Amino acid sequence: MAKIGLLGGTFDPIHNGHIRNAKAAYQQLKLDEVWFIPVLNNPFTKEIVASNEERMEMIRLATEDYPYMKICDIELHADVSEKSYTYDTLVKLNRMYNHDFYFIIGYDQAEQFEKWYQADKINTQATLVVIERLGYQKHINIGKYKMIELEVEPTDVSSTAIKNGDISALDPKVLHYMMMHSIYTKTMIRPLMSKKRYIHSLSVADTAREFASNNNVDSNKAYIAGLLHDIAKEKPIDEMKVLMSRYYPEHLEASVPVWHQWLSAFLAKEKYLVDDADILQAIENHTTGSIEMSLLDMCVYCADKYEPTRDFDASKERMLCNQDIVEGFRYALKDFYEFSKKKNRKIDKVFFEIYKKYVEEGTHG
Repeated sequence: MAKIGLLGGTFDPIHNGHIRNAKAAYQQLKLDEVWFIPVLNNPFTKEIVASNEERMEMIRLATEDYPYMKICDIELHADVSEKSYTYDTLVKLNRMYNHDFYFIIGYDQAEQFEKWYQADKINTQATLVVIERLGYQKHINIGKYKMIELEVEPTDVSSTAIKNGDISALDPKVLHYMMMHSIYTKTMIRPLMSKKRYIHSLSVADTAREFASNNNVDSNKAYIAGLLHDIAKEKPIDEMKVLMSRYYPEHLEASVPVWHQWLSAFLAKEKYLVDDADILQAIENHTTGSIEMSLLDMCVYCADKYEPTRDFDASKERMLCNQDIVEGFRYALKDFYEFSKKKNRKIDKVFFEIYKKYVEEGTHG
């Protein structure tokens, strides 16, 4: 009879704490396998952000280096209108397999275990296993329900913290997947900027996606670039200067307000593991533009200038961009030039090369 550990949860997303618990159970209980069971409708969770397919793929990525870790999707095939109860799942598993099951929970779950459906019967279907977690004390339920305690260094890693920007406990493969599929990214970038900048970034992402969709451009890439385009905008100038000197010395003489276009691309790549060259280029070109603008670059550039939360009515400009992003980009260049002249603002040298190519010469990119 095989000894199988069961880890249930939303895994929204899966993180290193889940993997650590699975490894500890496997080693200390001498298990044959550990199965991750993503819940369909958690009785104690109001909302699951990622889709079933996305959660399954993130679990696959996080566990692919551990042959004994498997995914059991039994709960995902249940009625979505009904709550997922551990007792019911264990009954089904025992009918399907002749295994010795060990159901693994944390101190936080043990603390409220008496509230679980059929709590008194769960340990008739599986041996209960508990793992310490920071912020929670050993509870009377551990003895009451005959839970086995594992020796594991406690942590306070949580999926909620990840959604709020703490990515330190993520497998790099999972982080990359999250960023490239825009899962949790809206809340993850929130700590990096002021409320006004954050609202602007969300609007740029939505607007860039709209422009891209209407111009046969990859709308997902446009959304990602739009969302991340200003993530370095509010970094301290001293910190920005150090990074510019180290990684972009050729642009160090550019005006300080445009440094963030390169540094935002840098952070997107180094911190968030965005490795798509098209997305990174669109971020780098969103402020000054360049003489080698792709259609994706133009979508993000124009979205940054004309998104709806700006303090002027740009509905006509957005209409033009939706009809023809190249013409929209040309209009944006002329608009910027005329505005800068009117306000007597200094214009970076590179702008005149871009203006000549796309406006005076009418190049399509």
